[in-house]
Amino acid sequence: MVDQVAYGRPITVFVRTRLERHTADAVRVFEEHVGVIEHIQDCYLMAGSSDYLLRVVIESLEACAALVRKRIHAIPGIASIESSFAFGSVKQSRICPTPA
Repeated sequence: MVDQVAYGRPITVFVRTRLERHTADAVRVFEEHVGVIEHIQDCYLMAGSSDYLLRVVIESLEACAALVRKRIHAIPGIASIESSFAFGSVKQSRICPTPA
């Protein structure tokens, strides 16, 4: 586990995105862009009202606003973006449960 506070990125933001279209090209472009944004630690393909859930770690609210406005909004094909800030963590684990 990386201590994100020790790395100067104490803020965790969950960003939900929805694509305008779900063509192979639109998905590929979005996923390629997400893959090179260093603040995005995880990207999940979702079922439901959002297409993707991004976990972002960042140094400040100002830096988050700049990331969303300059990097994420710039990704072609996004229909909507919603962000939620985590104000604490109850559990984080990278250990996979053993099979039953």
